[in-house]
Amino acid sequence: MRKKLLLFLLLATLMSNAQINLNIGSTDVGVAPVSSFFSYSYVQQIYPKQEINANSAGNITGLTFYVDPSVTISDSSSWTVYLGLSTKTAFTSNTDWVPVTQLTQVFTGTVTNNNGQVVVTFTTPFAYNNTDNLIIATKENSQSIDINNFNEVFRVYPHLPSSTLYYRRDLATIDPASPPAGLRAGYKSSVTFSGLTPNTTPACPFVTYPANNQQMVLLSPIIKWLAVPGVNSYKVSIGTSAGATDVVNQQVVLTNSFTPSTPLVQNTNYYLRVTSVSGGLESSGCTDVVFKTIPPPPVNDACSGALVATVFPYVYTQTDAAAATNNAGFITTCPDAMNDGTWFKFTGDGGVFNLKVTMPASSADFDPQMGVYRGSCGSLLCVGTLDSNGGGGTESANLTTTAGMVYYINVGSYEETVDVPENVFTFTITKL
Repeated sequence: MRKKLLLFLLLATLMSNAQINLNIGSTDVGVAPVSSFFSYSYVQQIYPKQEINANSAGNITGLTFYVDPSVTISDSSSWTVYLGLSTKTAFTSNTDWVPVTQLTQVFTGTVTNNNGQVVVTFTTPFAYNNTDNLIIATKENSQSIDINNFNEVFRVYPHLPSSTLYYRRDLATIDPASPPAGLRAGYKSSVTFSGLTPNTTPACPFVTYPANNQQMVLLSPIIKWLAVPGVNSYKVSIGTSAGATDVVNQQVVLTNSFTPSTPLVQNTNYYLRVTSVSGGLESSGCTDVVFKTIPPPPVNDACSGALVATVFPYVYTQTDAAAATNNAGFITTCPDAMNDGTWFKFTGDGGVFNLKVTMPASSADFDPQMGVYRGSCGSLLCVGTLDSNGGGGTESANLTTTAGMVYYINVGSYEETVDVPENVFTFTITKL
């Protein structure tokens, strides 16, 4: 009987001490779980199952958030807290709130700063299924603000883009049933989940590049992932089929980035897996990230392969520009040098032609420059270059031609000292 009692007391102690800590040593501050510098705020945060890394389903009995022990939160202390389960991994827009009808209110009342800890104890535990991601939503109801040197005070840590969606204002409380458009952030609250027991193995890293199912990945990619707190190292595997390691086999990496020592093969699907290691234990259940490398260089990669426009309007969508090479180096024929991208040519008739480069939304990070030349590929002469807009912007110019003159047009990155991949664009020549 005595042994049974001791075992019961031991289990009770373990259950009462069960908790999962996420980045509680961070010193960064932000607008989560609430804003301390605005009168009212409403904040939603996504904590993926992969990050929580619980050993099983369980009841969350409370949350602890963190601040500097010296700050005051007396005017940011009236909270209503909700939890919810979701498959959502990011807030896709500034209005992509999780409906409050899909959340459970777990706390309403006043919180305090107790030597740097702000503890929220639930009246009724919240059942976490260890399958879905967790949503934490917090509404702050106090009318006044805490000055604290005009800063937010709650500790946060950087994570996946759009992990947090928040709205803050001074005029009136915010209705969680119909919150206004807010702002997204790539950080979340440092937090302790009371009631959950951590997995015995470390969490799987979040791979940030390449993204799952990403196309047009370079042959020597810089693979990146979010650092996992407390781990000693990582292992990287790359294969040409799911779970395979025929390209890179459990390569030990001490930082959170890696580039294969041998370039990958063009136009090939690869399966990437990154695990974390702590105290000799390796994370388990980590999933593959699938990506595809760039195709071979396009046929118009070099000036000698320039596509010929003979019928106008001429319209060509270049879908494989990311595979273009810089050939012999940067094009310095004009004073404003540029990357060697892809090439087009046509013969003038003495009339005026409009040259235009436009891009889809997917190419918003590509800042194109258009170079116009005459002569021959081995001896180009500068007509002019155009780079009037930034990434994703349209470049358009009118060219007065000389009859019988052959004009070469290069569409590449504006960079003149760094070889930058091009992206999808549409090139148009219109006779005016």
